[in-house]
Amino acid sequence: MKKIFRFGFLVLAVAVFFIGCAKTSSVQTFNDSGYFQKSVPLSKIERAIKAGANRKGWRARKVKRGLIEADILVRGKYFVAVNIKYNPYGYKILYANSRNLKYNPADNSIHPSYNKWVSLLEKNINYELSNIGMNNADYTEPKIISKKRKMKHKKVAYKKAKAINLEGRTIYIRPMVQYAPNSRVARNVKEECTVPKALADSIAKYSQAIGVDVEIKDRIGRNDLELIVKIEEAVSAGNAFVGHRKFIVISGMLVKGKKIYYSFDAARLSGGGYFGAYRSSCSVLGRIARALGKDVANWLSNPYDKAMMGDTQLIR
Repeated sequence: MKKIFRFGFLVLAVAVFFIGCAKTSSVQTFNDSGYFQKSVPLSKIERAIKAGANRKGWRARKVKRGLIEADILVRGKYFVAVNIKYNPYGYKILYANSRNLKYNPADNSIHPSYNKWVSLLEKNINYELSNIGMNNADYTEPKIISKKRKMKHKKVAYKKAKAINLEGRTIYIRPMVQYAPNSRVARNVKEECTVPKALADSIAKYSQAIGVDVEIKDRIGRNDLELIVKIEEAVSAGNAFVGHRKFIVISGMLVKGKKIYYSFDAARLSGGGYFGAYRSSCSVLGRIARALGKDVANWLSNPYDKAMMGDTQLIR
C-alpha cells in the first residue's frame, strides 16, 4: 500500500511540475475585421457573436454599440475574458483579462490554452454567421447552363468548360460549406453541430495529405479555381440508445470565373461505428463529414464530371 501511495504521489508531483513549467505563447488577436465584403446590419452580427459564444460556454454581454465582452471559467480555475469589437464588415477578438494562465504583459505572453480556447470561440462565431447566410455577403447561388442540369441564380451564369489540368494549381474553398436552398436539414442540426466547418476543414486537410493543394480562403477571386460545395441533406435519425441512423448528402463543382469544369454528388451514412453507443449525434455527423472530406479529396486527385461518390446509391 505504501508503494502504491508513493507511486501515486510521484505521478502527481511530476504532473504538477510539467503544468508549472508549461511553455507560454504570444497572445493572439483574432482579426476577422474584413470578414464581409458588403455591409451587414450590426444587430445580426451581434446575435451571431452571442450565439457563437454561448455554444461553448462563454458568457457574452453587450457593453455598447460595437463592443461585446465575453468570458469563460474552465474547470473552475482558469478564467479568460475578451473584448469583441465589431462593425458592419466584421469583428476582432482582443485579450481583456485572465487568471491562472501565466499572463505576462511585459512580453504579451500567456499559456497556450488561451489561444486554443479563443480560436474555438472564433470558429463558433463564424459558424453562426454562416448559418444565417453571412459567410460571404455578395455570394449567390450559381446557375449552370447545361443540357441536363440547371441551378437557379440571379447574377452569375456558369458555362460548361473543357477539362482542365490541375497539376500545380491551388484550389480554394470557403471556410464554411453552405446549406443548399431548400436543403433537408433539421434546425437543431444547424444550431448544435458544426457540419459546414467540419466539411470544409476535412476537404482541405485530406486533400493536402494526398498532395492536392486545397486552401481555405474567405475571399475567392474570379481568377481563382474554386471548389463550391453544398449540403443538400443532413439527416440525424436515431440516437446512442436505439442506434444512430444518420447521413449527409452533398454536391459540388469546380469552377473558375464563369466556367464550370467538373461536378459531383456524394453521400455517406453511418450508424456511429464501433463506439456508436457512446457517440453523440453531432459526433456521428462529424464522423460522416470527415468521410465525405476524404471522398472529395480523392475525387480532386483525379476529377471527372458528374461523379457519384460514397453511399449515393444507398440514399437516392
